[in-house]
Amino acid sequence: MQSKGKVIMLGGCPRTGKTTLSVRLVKSGKEFSKYSLDYLGEAIDAGLQDYKEVSINHFEFIKILLEKLIHDAEVYGINSIFDYCSYDFTPEDIEKLPFKDKLDVYFFGYGNIPVSEITYNIKHYAVPTDWIYGCDDDYIEATAERIYSHNIILKEQCEKYRYRFVNTGVGDERNGILDSLYEEIVRE
Repeated sequence: MQSKGKVIMLGGCPRTGKTTLSVRLVKSGKEFSKYSLDYLGEAIDAGLQDYKEVSINHFEFIKILLEKLIHDAEVYGINSIFDYCSYDFTPEDIEKLPFKDKLDVYFFGYGNIPVSEITYNIKHYAVPTDWIYGCDDDYIEATAERIYSHNIILKEQCEKYRYRFVNTGVGDERNGILDSLYEEIVRE
């Protein structure tokens, strides 16, 4: 009999290690497939530029995609990672999914740090392949403020609905936290 696969959701704030962890899991040898809502969303938006009247309901899109991933996990034993950095999908949204108990959900964020520290971390740790690299200071500051606000919402909702909120920190601290989470996921 085929062993059952798992579907892991990595959501939360930008610049917290979701993509870093998902890439490591894909390379782990545990046969994970990676799906990124960020990439899918960008492709859909680019493909629909000529169709301004077309509207995509992100919740329904995510729900359908997750249903397919769960099916493949249960029927074919396929492991999947779904990572997204959407400000529009929170622990409250996970609660609306009829199959939420079939997902391993982790929300990534920051501890109780001020906007100025988030701004510093975005600038200091950005590399040329990051989406934020080369952005002007005003854009980075606005992004840091949005991250700060979203972080508060995520922490509150994770506590309310009992989802795991992973304070990934930055730099070497973040690497250690991601290492531990990686080991936990591949062990299960």
